[in-house]
Amino acid sequence: MSGAADNDPSGVVTYLQIGATTGFSLLWLMLLSTPMLYCLEEISSRLGTVTKRGISRTLCVRYGRGVAAAIVLPVIASNVITIGADFAGTASAVQLMTGISWEWWVLPVAGVIGYTLVFSSYRTLSRFLLVLTPLFLLYVAVGFVAHPRWDQVLRATFLPSVQFTPTFFEAALGLLGATLTPYMFFWQAGEEVESGNTVKDLADESLDVAAGMVYANLVFYFIILAGGAVLYGNGRGIQTVADAAAGLRPLAGPAATTLFAVGIIVSGVLSIPVMAACSAYGLAEVLGWREGLDRTVAQAREFYLLLTGALAVGAAIALVRISPVVLMFWSQVLNGFLLAPLFAVLLLLANDRRVLRAHRNRLPSNLVGWATVGLTAALGALAVQQLAAGH
Repeated sequence: MSGAADNDPSGVVTYLQIGATTGFSLLWLMLLSTPMLYCLEEISSRLGTVTKRGISRTLCVRYGRGVAAAIVLPVIASNVITIGADFAGTASAVQLMTGISWEWWVLPVAGVIGYTLVFSSYRTLSRFLLVLTPLFLLYVAVGFVAHPRWDQVLRATFLPSVQFTPTFFEAALGLLGATLTPYMFFWQAGEEVESGNTVKDLADESLDVAAGMVYANLVFYFIILAGGAVLYGNGRGIQTVADAAAGLRPLAGPAATTLFAVGIIVSGVLSIPVMAACSAYGLAEVLGWREGLDRTVAQAREFYLLLTGALAVGAAIALVRISPVVLMFWSQVLNGFLLAPLFAVLLLLANDRRVLRAHRNRLPSNLVGWATVGLTAALGALAVQQLAAGH
């Protein structure tokens, strides 16, 4: 489920934009992010399983409510902005299928998702929609049908190169922000708590996390490859969601728009509730309120107020009339800036005897984890430097 939820509209469009603007030059970073994603998701899974608490509550217990709020609130703000971007993206996909301007679809989409979360069963709906997520495997086929120069693809994948331009560092930060998405770590820990897994299940859970993350990153890799093979060199990148749909054209021809639109709608309906729920869980845990999608509205009024509030603010952001593609891409760049401090906190928790006792990090996890902190911090600093130099 985590791997599917990470496939949100903003991520898909961001990966295509990366391919369209930088070609294959960041495929090495996509490959490198796979062990990083696995390591950090496994830490989150272990934190939830061992402590029986979400990450926000663990932060409250270990460091106090003030410190927890300082860490969690920026993540919630990023979640809500990404919700807005995904509303805009999902609504734009509906426009592709109906011809009716995307602005008219934001509130209906938000209403359907909100009703499902509050009064119906998101888990039942998600199980149904998960059947459709293999649509994104079409990009794997595009990677072959588009006939890229495989010598260039392999060189870009295994021989890292860096271009000191604002476009390159924006794309790199957006790639990591879309792949190592902050909300996924909170969701992973919460899922372990709700599933009731015990420390005896840690090995199986680790295998499940690995399978989900490898699958997700394989799809992401080929989305970038497809963007590079089909869209790179047009001189303008992706301006609209219709432009993004062109990434499937070599495989699907006239059906590309419909297939892309269905994929984006499915990914939006799967991921937006996860982001809204993560935001509500995180803030409710910091405030000490009762929370849980398994509770009724009467049992957890404040939690559901936070949940619907996140959706409402996200819908308002979507209607600010920023280009959906611009909003989706920069929401992922914003995520990228949050990664280094968030991952540093996760690693501190994962090495704390008082939190994980005998299940603390081992050396490989620490090496990968702290390398991830260093890389994300360096990319953030270089992106700021290049943006400042460019202006």
